[in-house]
Amino acid sequence: MQNKGEWLNSYNSFNSWKVLGWADQIRNIIDGQFQPPVTVNWDLVLGCNYSCSHCIWAKRRKLPHTVVPEEFIKTVPKFLHDWGVKGACLGGESGDCSLHPQLATALRLLHYWNLDIGIAINGFAFSHEVLEAIANYSLFIGFSMDAGDRKSYSSVHGVPQDYFDKVLENIEYLANYTTKNDLPLQIAYKFLILPDSYHTIAEGARIAKSTGVRDFQVRPAELPDSEIARIDIQQLEEQIGKAHELNTESFYVYSIRHKFIQEQGTHTLEKKRMKHCWATPLVNTWTADGDVVCCVDLIDETYNTLCNYIRDGLDEIRRVWGTPKHLALIKGMNEKLDRCKRCTFAGYNEIIENCFAHGDTLNLNML
Repeated sequence: MQNKGEWLNSYNSFNSWKVLGWADQIRNIIDGQFQPPVTVNWDLVLGCNYSCSHCIWAKRRKLPHTVVPEEFIKTVPKFLHDWGVKGACLGGESGDCSLHPQLATALRLLHYWNLDIGIAINGFAFSHEVLEAIANYSLFIGFSMDAGDRKSYSSVHGVPQDYFDKVLENIEYLANYTTKNDLPLQIAYKFLILPDSYHTIAEGARIAKSTGVRDFQVRPAELPDSEIARIDIQQLEEQIGKAHELNTESFYVYSIRHKFIQEQGTHTLEKKRMKHCWATPLVNTWTADGDVVCCVDLIDETYNTLCNYIRDGLDEIRRVWGTPKHLALIKGMNEKLDRCKRCTFAGYNEIIENCFAHGDTLNLNML
């Protein structure tokens, strides 16, 4: 069986090449003159209804459940628009945004202020009203499934097996509503490569196709070496190959591994390490408790926080953006790259290094 690689068509939203569309912002980053971020990851909730063993933010389960206050649900969308931000991703960096009682309001206001909206979510706690708001206002949504059957889903997410059925019902409802109303929403079934479920990748792709989603994304997870050792690379390749055989003109399979090291032509599960961090001013992250952090992968590190928009006010973000304080934070991050377990934006950094930086380092003359 032949593995068709990462994708059939390189021009897709999962390819890090898309960073080339932000060339002006990149050139300004290298000069130490930051434009507003292209995208803000806005976490609405600190807390989750799942207990995923692989979750890199698992230690946050001990923190008090927190949601973004109503005041900021109403004011952040206009602020982002006025600042020049192009998109907002409502993600699960510190929890699941489906648990916010005003998720539909946040979606409506972000859409009103002309921001492209993306969502990353487990997909369980949805009413039809919220699903319809997602369809009407969002550009894409990724369901964190990570399994292709009920038993594996229960194992990797720490939830009852019937949660799998409920999420599939939500996906199918959303896909049908999107098609019926001719909406541009892109729906993805996302699958992390995990030792307790990777053997169900092909079945997951088949199920994803049957529910009407457009994209099936497979990618490695952040795992300790002991867990990676439980994954048989040959069996993994076979599963991914079977998934790729399901590609059609309306269903696309993406096995995202360009951010990981290859050895003798074979994909490994070892993440590439960066020599220099460039990409953080392109994509900013705001946590549910208000921290504005430079790097999403260092969300729990104290040397990563620029300000707190809930405590300090939204205007404080614009005041400190691109200042010596901001540059100093990035410089400190570059001095601690050995602490980075992974790099979400490894592809961006690699492209910036080779196509724009030409051996330069961030201009720190302002310090």
